[in-house]
Formats: sequence, C-alpha cells, structure tokens
Amino acid sequence: MKITLPALITPPWGEGGSTIDRLTTWRGSPRLLFLVPVTCFVVAMIDGYDTLMLSFIAPLISKEWALSPQAFGKIFGGTYAGAALGAAMIGIAADRFGRKNMLLASLLLAGVCTFISAWSSGPTPLMWWRLAAGIGLGGAIPAISALTAEHASPGRGSVAVARMFLGYPVGALIGGVVTAGIMASVGWRGVLMGGGICALLVVAPVALFVSETPGKARVVSVVHSRHPLAELVSGGRMWGTVLVCAATCLTLLVSYFLVSWTPTVLTLNGTSPQRAALIGATLNLGGLIGAWILSSLIGNLSPSRTIATSLAGGALVIAFLGQSLAVPGVTVFILIFAIGLLVIGAQANIPALCVHYYPASVYSTGVGLAMAVGRLGSIVGPMIGGRLMSAQIGWGRLFLLAAVPAMMAAFALAAMPIKRSKHGL
Repeated sequence: MKITLPALITPPWGEGGSTIDRLTTWRGSPRLLFLVPVTCFVVAMIDGYDTLMLSFIAPLISKEWALSPQAFGKIFGGTYAGAALGAAMIGIAADRFGRKNMLLASLLLAGVCTFISAWSSGPTPLMWWRLAAGIGLGGAIPAISALTAEHASPGRGSVAVARMFLGYPVGALIGGVVTAGIMASVGWRGVLMGGGICALLVVAPVALFVSETPGKARVVSVVHSRHPLAELVSGGRMWGTVLVCAATCLTLLVSYFLVSWTPTVLTLNGTSPQRAALIGATLNLGGLIGAWILSSLIGNLSPSRTIATSLAGGALVIAFLGQSLAVPGVTVFILIFAIGLLVIGAQANIPALCVHYYPASVYSTGVGLAMAVGRLGSIVGPMIGGRLMSAQIGWGRLFLLAAVPAMMAAFALAAMPIKRSKHGL
C-alpha cells in the first residue's frame, strides 16, 4: 500500500524526480524564496565586518609594529583597492556567467586570504593579503545585489536590495562589539582568523539556498547581458551613470575615512582602544538605523534625492564633530551616531539606487561599476586621512575637510535624473 505524505510535510519538489531535480525545484519553491535574501543578508553582514574589522584592530597593529598613521593608511588602501578590482571584474563576470558562481568564488577568496593574513610578518605582507581578500569582498556586493533584486516582488527590487544591505552595518556593528570584547585576549591575529572563518562558513548556505533564477515565483526570467558595460550608458543613462559613480566615490571617501580613522583619533585623544572600538560600533549602529529609514523612504520617493538630502545633513554634522572632540563625552557619541545615521545609511542604499536606475540584465555590472569607482574613494580617504593626521592640522580642520566630499556627493545625486529604467524590477 502506498503511503501519501500529508500536504504540510510534502517536500516542495514532490515525491518523484532525481536528487538534482528535487534540489533545484526546492530552491525555487515560492515557499522558500525568502531564503535567498536572508542568505544574501548574511553575506552582507560578513562583508561589512570583514571590510571594516581592520579599523577596529588598527591601534593594536600600529602599536606592535610601530607604524605611523600614514604607513597604516597603505594597508587600508590595499583592502579597498582589492575591493574596487573585485566589484568591477566580478560584477561584469556575474552578469555574463552567473551571479551565484561568482558569489561563491568571492567568498572563498575573501575567507582564505583573510585567514592567512593573520600570519603576516609585517605591514607589506598584510597589505597584499588584504588586497587579495578585498577582491573577494568587493565581488560579493554586486552579486548579492542582483540576486536579491531578482527574487523581489515586482516593483520592489530597490527596496529589497536596500533592506538586504542592512546586513552590512549590522555586520560592522556586531563585529565592532565582538572585537572590542575579545581583541584583548585573542589579539589582532585572532580577530583576522575569526573573520576568515566567518566568510568560509557562509559558503555552504549560499551553495544550498541561493538559486540563480527566481523559479516559479516570478514570471519574468532573468536574461544575462552580452555587453553589460554598453547597457550602462545606453538609453540616455550616460549622465546618470557618471553622477552615481562620482557620488559613490565621494561618499565612500568620507565614510571610509570615518570608519578607518575614528577609533584611532579617539585613541589619540586619550580614549582606550576598547572604548574607541565601541564608539566605532556606534557609528555603524547609526548606519544601520539610517539605512533602514532610507530604505523605507526610497520605495515611495526619489532614491537619488532622498540619499542626497541625507548626505547633505551628514556633511554638516561631520563639520561639527571636529569642534566637539576637544570635550569628549556623550556629545561625541551622539554626533558619531548621527553621522552613521546620515552618511553610512546613505552609503548602504547606493546599491538600491543602482537597481532602481539600471535594467535587470545589468544589475551586477551597474552596482559593480558604482562600487568599483566608489572604492577609489575608499582607497584615497584613509590615505589622505593618514597624511592629514601626520601633518597634525587639528581635529577641527580635519573634520571640516572631511565634510566637503559628503556635500559634493549630495549635489551630484541631486542633479541625477529621477526617471528609473523601464526594465528595472
């Protein structure tokens, strides 16, 4: 006698078919499609922590190797240079050859190189290992953006990407708190090893839960582009592409200056490394809340104008922060939280802006190009910060200069065309 499974426990692939067919259908089941954005959210968490953990342990590394701020700026620059290469190269490859495969390759590269970097014998080997890890970290961003948008409800692609990218500040926030608690006992090498292990642990969920196409839940099939770069500037998108790339570069310049050097600046002002790491986590807590607020607004308002307004407000707060560091206390916490809310929150929504603006066939390339150009700012920001700190120009002038690119980014996005792509999701 044949026993029929109850409907509630019948697998979504049914009772027949090969193992591969069953797994493919299971991953594409409408009941389980939420696993794709959830998994991408976890990847964003790992990316956020792995990218920014160097700023948390920078005071310990600088003390051990007696590095000047300018010398350590090169290590920061190596990570962000790799991320720029990864965002551009892997973003284009993802639209040509498949987003899931490129995401898996990115995670493996980031995890292995971050783990090995813990055994660096000096600043130069550490810089090169972080550059290699950065390629993986940068390549994951366009892949998870495209995969999340593909599996979103019609017309909700940009909002879904914005919500998924909340994982980035969540990862940085949790990572900052955890690092502050353990770095005194495990040292900076232990922190790097932990970051590499976290990246490798997420490979299995991506392989199991992420599908390349949305399956039965979507009528629109995803078509990969044969000429992804050409599509970014066709259809009247040239000016918008230039502006979004410029704004991303300027935004990442100031935000990575802040996340890279804020703990060090506070330490130089007499704050303990553990407390400075917690204040750095406060910056990312503000970014998390700001990203959530903006993600709610861009579903109904112009994404470019909304992000521009946030950046303009952040520029004003940055300038005021430099005048308040002479009197450390609750005010500094509040101002750093506000900067995270306005600037880091705006940065987290840039991939959603790209998904709103570009056709679905070039989501990865659009996000990848914007983030690759943006990473140039993330390279320059910490290096300029190192030079300015070595020059001892004073905290007031330092943060006043940091406010300028944030305001310029706001003007660039305010001038961006509002109309979205007709082919976007």
